[in-house]
Amino acid sequence: MNDHWTNEEIEALRLVSTYEETANVAVRILDRMATNGHQVVQICGPMSTGGLGNFKKNMARFKQAIDSAFEHGLSIFNQLPFQDAIIRISSFDENGGGQYDMAILEVFYRKVFESGHVKKTLFLPDWQSSKGAKWERELVTRLGIPIEEYPIEWLE
Repeated sequence: MNDHWTNEEIEALRLVSTYEETANVAVRILDRMATNGHQVVQICGPMSTGGLGNFKKNMARFKQAIDSAFEHGLSIFNQLPFQDAIIRISSFDENGGGQYDMAILEVFYRKVFESGHVKKTLFLPDWQSSKGAKWERELVTRLGIPIEEYPIEWLE
């Protein structure tokens, strides 16, 4: 995972059964990250819709983007460890079937952004093709969280 996680949080994430519980784990981690003196940044972009058109490809690009941002010295809230729990809780279909579960956004991501700890967002290329990333951009705009485009050269 990363150095912001405790063993208790790793175990809690394995056991969560609701988006609210999942968000509570995220906020505990964000609380800790906010005390390290660095600005907490979140990367936003296509995961299950849009982007490269495939969940696995989008997740690989997301991981690369997070790793590269860490290498460039940013304090990134890594949401990827939450994906297994979100998939377990939702009716997620990796092949794009089924209806998008808005509770992922309305409960989990809303609580993350409304925590006040995310101080900047970086949006991946093709964010406009993602239902979730468009929702995130609207929310962070309303919350006054600065938005930047993810540096494309960091993905090369």
